[in-house]
Amino acid sequence: MPLTKVQFKPGVNRESTSFADAQGWFDSNLIRFRKGRPEKIGGWERISGASVLGTVRSLKCWITLNALKLMGTGTTSKFYIENGGSFNDITPIRSTDTLGTNPFLTGSAGSGIITVTAASHDAAVGDFVTFSGATATDGLTTTDLDKEQTIASILSANSYTVDTGGTASSGSTAGGGSAVIANYQIHVGAEAVLSQAGFGAGLFGGQTLTYSQTTLDGGINSSVTSIDLTSAALFETASTTTSAAVAIVDQIIRLSDSSGFPARGTILIGSEYIRYGTNSGNILGEVTRADDGTTAAIHASGATVTFVGLILINDELIKYTGKSSNDLDAGVVRGVRGTTAAAHADDDIVKEANGFYGFGIAVVPFTTGETRLWSQDNFGEDLLLNVRDDNIYYWDATLGVNNRATALSTQSGASDAPTIARQVLVSDTDRHVICLGANTLGTTDQDLLLVRWSDQENSVDWTPRVTNTAGDQKLSSGSEIITGIETRQQILIWTDSSLYSMRFVGPPFTFSFNLLANNTSVISPNAVAAIGDRVFWMDTENFFMFAGQIQTIPCTVLRYVFDDINLDQSLKFFAGANRMFDEVFWFYCSADSDDIDSYAKYNYADNTWDIGSLARTAWVDFGLHSKPRAAGVADSLNYIYSHETGTTDDGSAMEPFIESSVFSIGDGEQFSFISRLIPDIDIASSDAATAVNYVLKSRNFPGESLSTNSTSAVTSTTDQAFVRSRSRSSVLRVESSASDIQWTLGDLRLDIRPDGRR
Repeated sequence: MPLTKVQFKPGVNRESTSFADAQGWFDSNLIRFRKGRPEKIGGWERISGASVLGTVRSLKCWITLNALKLMGTGTTSKFYIENGGSFNDITPIRSTDTLGTNPFLTGSAGSGIITVTAASHDAAVGDFVTFSGATATDGLTTTDLDKEQTIASILSANSYTVDTGGTASSGSTAGGGSAVIANYQIHVGAEAVLSQAGFGAGLFGGQTLTYSQTTLDGGINSSVTSIDLTSAALFETASTTTSAAVAIVDQIIRLSDSSGFPARGTILIGSEYIRYGTNSGNILGEVTRADDGTTAAIHASGATVTFVGLILINDELIKYTGKSSNDLDAGVVRGVRGTTAAAHADDDIVKEANGFYGFGIAVVPFTTGETRLWSQDNFGEDLLLNVRDDNIYYWDATLGVNNRATALSTQSGASDAPTIARQVLVSDTDRHVICLGANTLGTTDQDLLLVRWSDQENSVDWTPRVTNTAGDQKLSSGSEIITGIETRQQILIWTDSSLYSMRFVGPPFTFSFNLLANNTSVISPNAVAAIGDRVFWMDTENFFMFAGQIQTIPCTVLRYVFDDINLDQSLKFFAGANRMFDEVFWFYCSADSDDIDSYAKYNYADNTWDIGSLARTAWVDFGLHSKPRAAGVADSLNYIYSHETGTTDDGSAMEPFIESSVFSIGDGEQFSFISRLIPDIDIASSDAATAVNYVLKSRNFPGESLSTNSTSAVTSTTDQAFVRSRSRSSVLRVESSASDIQWTLGDLRLDIRPDGRR
């Protein structure tokens, strides 16, 4: 039989059904289209074995006057300067404090956890502090103490804990000497967008922080103090220990052993109920005294401390201190925290509710947080960096890569420099430092629509004078600036409802601002890529390009992307340009993920799209380095990868594939029989036996699942493959899982013939 040439249209198309898009491509992963032909993308490998702390959200490469190739690397925890594969921590210091005499208190014997007394420390869990000048104490050496430490828990406004990694000899010993200095780095940022919860949050009138459930094994009335459960196995077993002395003013409670207590809950000392929010190093923190109408009292060291369990049955909260078999039968108190004791029927659901606070009772709030984002730009060989909605910092390259960045407002000669901004960037053509969403001149109040700029060629002078070009401009459209990006001719600025152009025009106005469009925005600050005079971005429902005017980019995967997207984590989304192949990636979180796991990729030369799965958190195009770089996670550690390098996923096999829409003879009324395929594929591998799989799938009706009819291993020497596939419509999938392979598809030829209608 004569061979039939099957030509698939370039690009992945998910805007119609697989049947409607006959002889197109329907699905893909880790491929690209180049001149209309699908091929496996290049691999990636780590630039070095060094990892960084925190998720990387910003990358920028440049070269200094003494030819050092550097890369600014902003994470949720730190800021680094990379040079030669080494990462140098330049995270700014927010404050320096000289602690009082013997500020360290060891915990228990054998533990490295210490309590640090530091007045008004303003630290948070996860922050970094570096101690110096400490003396050894209780088996902890100066090496254990004088180093960067991570704050493990906040006990009060004047105390916190760290785990030194050492081993205390006795425990409960004060020490450290009289010359301890604490250097606090700027606060760490959130990994993800957090929801806020406070008064009245969670279940009606409150919030459940832990959750297990069973059912009642027999009904109860409103007064019984023994509750029979179907199973009590998942409920907290009452734990009892002893305490150090507890005073009414105490914000912490030190226990002899807190290992049997959960992370948060309620304890009973004497007749006083006490709520706590943290449990670390035998210390209960975030303490609320005299809970549930009890009276705060002084308790002697060695007093018995009993954990109090809490359950929820319908709308009633019930406390208990002990259980036997499947009965809660010790210390049962009915109708607590503003709820009402009531009768409950057999098989009613019983929920564990430790941490539940009923209507009218304050709850420990979850702080609304945003993923930490950095912006950075070069002022000559130096670097300006900004934590979104926080301070602006300056890093001086002449001081070396181990030098920390310091606040712009503290630089020599600084005048009215902003102390808070959404974003910092430098206008390269005219050499102005620009802050978007900055604090107003002479105040600390942030104006989310205010654009401020420094004097020309002067990064520290921000005071407008007739003798300089410093100034500001408040945008009129929208409620907040989202982001800005520099192109060759101008700076584009997006608010939440508009797009502006900012152009240098010289004195007396310095910059002009033109409203380019209303009713447009961008989905996240980093979802924008500038390539030459063109700017590409993503909003909440489409993709756009600006090249003198705004254009909607025709997108053949639009519904696929926006129907499967987690907008709650949109601040993480970002764009990455790959000029080597005329591509723009948009990385995003799929609907069921809080982390980036997917991408949509646009080839602006061929106007084609493809999709895939790849976990990346930041990207920088090639230029200073010969290949693009991107940040990702491996084995829970954060690395930087060189992309388009090799053929593997950092040494492991990649799994690229491309799958067609259906194809058939004529209108698909007849069955067809495929007996042979002639592959047209260019395979590059050091081993001639390395294969790419051609998989033929079929179905007879659109509602049917695809069935695999044949799989043919195709190598560089394969001239034809014999198959047996009979159906009304067929699908071709080309995939590989070998490490040492690169491939590009040509046209497919099939030995295909009609095979009847039944």
